[in-house]
Amino acid sequence: MRQARAMRRHQAGMTLISWMLIFVVAGILIMAALKLFPVYMEHISLTSSLNSLSSDHSLRGASPVELRNALMRRLDINDVKRVKSEDVTIQRDGAVYRVDVNYEVVVPFVYNISFLVSFEDTAEVAAR
Repeated sequence: MRQARAMRRHQAGMTLISWMLIFVVAGILIMAALKLFPVYMEHISLTSSLNSLSSDHSLRGASPVELRNALMRRLDINDVKRVKSEDVTIQRDGAVYRVDVNYEVVVPFVYNISFLVSFEDTAEVAAR
């Protein structure tokens, strides 16, 4: 009985090494989140631009070139820099134009370690 109480008192908490490991892992996760946050915020702006493109009634019946220009203007206004014109494909699919945006972003993390983030988004705009 006495020995059990003495062991409980001796094993009362985490060691310094355990705390250091927890802080290192938490620091790595926080650093990764801070590096990836701007990429995902920019993607939210892209999806907002695509949604506004599909809901814009003045673009109904527009040509693929007009759709691409309208999307690129919206992306420029929303400060989306990672999406280039080559990343946008527009195809007619029956009575609608299908606007696909596929792009990848490489985010440097530490030394030679990087994150690769891929995005694929689609919007439909009524054709003539």
